[in-house]
Amino acid sequence: MNADRRGEADDGSCFESALVGHLLEPVDQAPCDSAADWLPTWRETVSRHADTDAYTTAVLAAMRADRLAWVFFAGYQGALRRAFPDHLPAGRPRAAALCANEAGRKLSAIDTRLRDDGDVHRLDGAKSWVLSEVGELDAFVLARRADGPERGPGSQVLVRVSSTAPGVTIGPSRPQAFIPEMGHASMTLDSVAITPAQIIAGDGYADHTKPFRLREDLFIGGCTLAWLLAGARRRAWPTDWCQCALAAITQLGRCSMLPPNASETILLAAGALTTAAALTDQADALMTETDPASADRWRRDMPVRTIGREAAHARAGKAWQLAGF
Repeated sequence: MNADRRGEADDGSCFESALVGHLLEPVDQAPCDSAADWLPTWRETVSRHADTDAYTTAVLAAMRADRLAWVFFAGYQGALRRAFPDHLPAGRPRAAALCANEAGRKLSAIDTRLRDDGDVHRLDGAKSWVLSEVGELDAFVLARRADGPERGPGSQVLVRVSSTAPGVTIGPSRPQAFIPEMGHASMTLDSVAITPAQIIAGDGYADHTKPFRLREDLFIGGCTLAWLLAGARRRAWPTDWCQCALAAITQLGRCSMLPPNASETILLAAGALTTAAALTDQADALMTETDPASADRWRRDMPVRTIGREAAHARAGKAWQLAGF
């Protein structure tokens, strides 16, 4: 049984006790100025914990990071591994990316298309965001079915594509003001051959892209707190903050194992994420007091913490309405 599915089936005690045990262990950070420096550390962690659930593995990788860029990377990769366990086996730690957005378009109006071409399918289009400078990666591309409805259920599909496949071009890495160490670029797809095994079953938006946003928030939130907790030991932060962080990390992990489209999950996750955000805000002052050098980079990268916040609020608001509040 897949490790993540095994985690979803247990009563929670094994997952939580193992996670807390890892969080309490001292860990050495790996100084990494670039993705090329960081990837060996991440790959080694993923390989060593191949039988561990994706959330715990992501947290363990994040604890070894020396900056927020690699924490974000660990959480993002963990969320993808939870979402697509059959397509991202733990024994093959290659980076992945969800490629949905297109410049100037809503997700409901994407132009990337999957069309039939005899015995194969062909993928054509362009995406505005993909990880760069990470070597070969698996891109999960949201596309419109050329032979499907123009809008609504069944109109979109998710396709797994290697970044080195013929017809795939990754543009130059674009600079950004925060977490600049983790590059991103655009991607073009020109008649890329697609086999049936590369097409992910289900609706590309409703079954995959939409629920991934919640998983991503949970994984990155948990990884950020785990990274801060690992540093709190070295910086002698207050016990009250540490024990609250420990509980929040565990709560986020348990939420990440629930069905992401369920209203109950969305409500529980909203509460856990609110707690995590409050603890992260408290870390601002603690970081400034105990580690001014790291605090400068922390403040530089702070905007990454607000990505998707409006969407998360809207998601929770709809769930509360369905619950009759």
